[in-house]
Amino acid sequence: MSVRTFLTPILFMVLHHLVLNLASVILMFAHLASHPELGQSLLQNSIDSETLTKILVEGNIMTWASLSAMIVLIPLYLAYLYYWKKKDQSLLLTERAHVKQWGSALAIILGATGLTQLWMALLSSFDPMSFLGHKFQDYLDKVALFDGRTATIALELVVTVFLVPIGEELLFRGIIQGELRRAFRPFVSVIGTTLLFALFHLDLIQGSYVLIAGFALSAAYHFTRQIFVPIAMHILFNFVGSGWLSRLIGADETTEVGIIIGLYAFILVGAFGYYYLWREQKKKDTVQV
Repeated sequence: MSVRTFLTPILFMVLHHLVLNLASVILMFAHLASHPELGQSLLQNSIDSETLTKILVEGNIMTWASLSAMIVLIPLYLAYLYYWKKKDQSLLLTERAHVKQWGSALAIILGATGLTQLWMALLSSFDPMSFLGHKFQDYLDKVALFDGRTATIALELVVTVFLVPIGEELLFRGIIQGELRRAFRPFVSVIGTTLLFALFHLDLIQGSYVLIAGFALSAAYHFTRQIFVPIAMHILFNFVGSGWLSRLIGADETTEVGIIIGLYAFILVGAFGYYYLWREQKKKDTVQV
């Protein structure tokens, strides 16, 4: 354990947000410069969070900002991981994962998606006047706004489903869990990474369901010791959980219900997948002892 153990996760999380926010600000000013009437309207009226959100949506700024941030951050994360590998302190686990491990990991993340659906259904049952009910409604309003963005489907798909999961997995499972693993027992590194992953999203509702996916990702990475496993899991989680599956197949209400029932069924399948990976890890630990 050293200062690096605690400082590295904090600095990289702050850096990630700084790069993303800087890209958002630059793109927002560029959008205002290309739409002078919008800038004049802002100068004449008070600027509130709702106005800024509308600008972000209309200019597809968050999509382009995420793309720009990932172009910068993914190579940076890879460079950091490569640097420590050259120093014989490799943080990134790249052992070969067999087919059963891959299948179990993907079942786990689908089960986590089902648990997320259950949690969201529970939140929707809260009184809108209660604290959690109010927070949940605010979250739904934000999601509805950004669902109306006009960026091309291809761009949104590449950014949301592929680039963001790759960047976040290199940061959290690669760098942060790697740093924690050097100093703490596996259980602590998995739980610590899960909590930091939830806090990183800076939203109570999103953070609450990210805890479920975050634990699944961190645990699967620990069991399989292969970074491509949580990357694939994260891609699948975003593809299904963010509505891309429904969007691409043009799902109607009946199909949506079928997808949700299928995800509920995967909760049990995912539990078996977790048990399988845990049991295999126990066998490895016994052999090593």
